[in-house]
Order: sequence, then C-alpha cells, then structure tokens
Amino acid sequence: MNATLRLGIARVACHWRPIIMAATAVGLVCLFWFASRYPQLFSKADHVGETLPSMAYSSQLMVAAADAPWWFRILAATVNWLDSMKIGMTFGVLFGALLHTVLRYYPLKIGKNLYLNSLKGALVGVPMGVCANCAVPTACGVTRGNGRVEVALGFLFSSPNFNPVVVMMTFMALPLAMSLTKYAILLLVILVVVPSLIRWLERDKPLEVVTNTDDQAVCAIDLPTSDNCQEPFTRVLAELGREFGKHVWMLLKPTVTLMLLASVVSATLLVLIPWDALLSEVTPGRVAVVSLISVFMPVPIALDVMFAAQLQAQGVAPGYVMLFAMTLGTYSIIPSIYLWREVSRPLAVALFLFFLVTGWILGLAF
Repeated sequence: MNATLRLGIARVACHWRPIIMAATAVGLVCLFWFASRYPQLFSKADHVGETLPSMAYSSQLMVAAADAPWWFRILAATVNWLDSMKIGMTFGVLFGALLHTVLRYYPLKIGKNLYLNSLKGALVGVPMGVCANCAVPTACGVTRGNGRVEVALGFLFSSPNFNPVVVMMTFMALPLAMSLTKYAILLLVILVVVPSLIRWLERDKPLEVVTNTDDQAVCAIDLPTSDNCQEPFTRVLAELGREFGKHVWMLLKPTVTLMLLASVVSATLLVLIPWDALLSEVTPGRVAVVSLISVFMPVPIALDVMFAAQLQAQGVAPGYVMLFAMTLGTYSIIPSIYLWREVSRPLAVALFLFFLVTGWILGLAF
C-alpha cells in the first residue's frame, strides 16, 4: 500500500501540464462564478420589473441628465456599457486563452456528428453565465485552438440563455407562452439551425476557420513522452505561462477593438432613437426596425429579460415584449463580427438574418 502510494505521488511529476491547466480552470471559473457572476445574477433577479436606466446596462457609473447635450449622453452611455461588460469580457478573454492553450497541447477529440457537437457545446455553456458578447473570446479560443465551430456556437447561444438563474427569471417575469416560445426557438437554434447551417456550408469543403497566425509556434510545441517525468514544475509552469500570456494578448487585441466600437455605436443608437415613439404602435415596418436594432444591440446577460419585463409593466404591446425577450442578448453585432472575420461570412449573415426575421415574426404574432 505504501509503495503504491509513493509511486502514485512520484507519477504526479509526469502530469504537471494537465494538473496546472485544470487547477487554473477551476480557480478562474470559481472566482468568476462566486465573486461576480452569480451574486450579480441573483441581484438582477431581485430587480426584475423595475425601471432600467437603459436596455444595454442595469447600473450607471456615469449619469447624464435627460436634457444634457447629445454628445454627453452618448459618452455616458458608452462608459456605462463598457463598465457593465468589463468583468464578463475579462473572464471571456482569460477563459478563451486557457481553452486555446489546452487545445494546443491536447487537441479536442470530438465526433463528426454536428448536431451532437452543438449539444455538447451548449451543455458546457449552461452553467458558465456569460453573455453572447463575452462568450465570443471563449468561442474564439475554441475555433483558434482547432475546435469545431458548432461546439463554439452551442456554447455561445446556451451560456446567456440557459443559465439556471436566467431561465428562472424568464419564467417568473414573462407570460408562460412567451417563455416557452423563446426556449423552444433557442433549442431549435442549438439542435437544428446551427448544425444544419454548418453542414450546408461544409457541403463542398470544411470551413477554413482561423486557427493560429503563427504556424511555426504550433509546430514548436514538443510534448514529452509519458515516461519523461523529470521536468521541473517551475519549467512547466513558465512554459504554460508564456503560452497562456500569448493567447491572452491574441484575444485581447480584437476584443478591446470590438468593445470600443460596439460601445460607441450602441450608445449612439440608445440616445438618438426616439424609443417611445417607435414602440407606440405595432406595424410591420416598425417591428422590422426594432428587430434589427434588438439583434444588433450587445447587452449584458439577463438584460433581455429585465428590459422585456419593464416594457410589459409599462403596457407596451406584447409583440415588442416578445421581440426583445427573444432577440435582445441572444445574438448581437459582436458575435456577428467574430463569425465574419474568423469563421464564415455566410454563417454570420445567415444567423443575423435568422434572428432578425424571427424577431419580426414574433413581434407581429404576439
């Protein structure tokens, strides 16, 4: 027994890489969940139905009066949006970089069933609790690390919508018909729409997603054989730290650019569009405009439920309530740009149009 125990302890040195990466993942996820995300989600659940300062953020770091100059209101909205996204985006970049690092050393072994792959990505996304925008760096880490696109998209659509707290908020705040309709469509997206679109796009050849801009760096990794247990812990830690830092920087550059661009454009739309007049009447043209804006708008997790509940409390037409509940926060311009640049332009356009048309139909149907 003692000999077996000593042998087991000695063999730990043969597996420093997976141990370090697993410990980092557990520490990062637990820190995000318990220090930020779930306390924040429960706080949002307590305030469902209350008036929000904006459809894009639930708290204000910078307050602008209603009669302030338009440029100051846009600046305040930009700052508030960035403030609401900072924690989620930070986690998304760090977790995405970690996934990229793990997949560089241990490539993901996944089957060829696109529908099952999308479901697997969705199951991983359920507890994570990041919005569709903050999920982009993680999705990017999967695809750049030679993972499958449908896995990344399953994660991206599941994380902001199927989180248990968000599901609870949705069914408590909205009519049962709206809640059931939303989740039926989301299941359809994850289990049918995403894998079917990818299957159609790959009918001739696989999607050529961005994997790594430095091919030599990929080839430079030389894992030791399983019998080589002599590597010092410090050397393995330093090697993984360099790889992780490189991947953080690779994801941070486009993420910061996207966030700054999205924040300014979103703030401009929030300030300049006459929302009261736009939502005062349900017509095909107005519903189309609202659906376009809602699908475009990048918002934090659970803001779709909170804003839809606010509109319902204010007596806004049920069609608009359903439209925002379905499309606001489910998809946005940020994942669209990610798919456009790194995966497939037709896929980016097809998903954007799918949610645009879905929002338009639901807006008129309800």
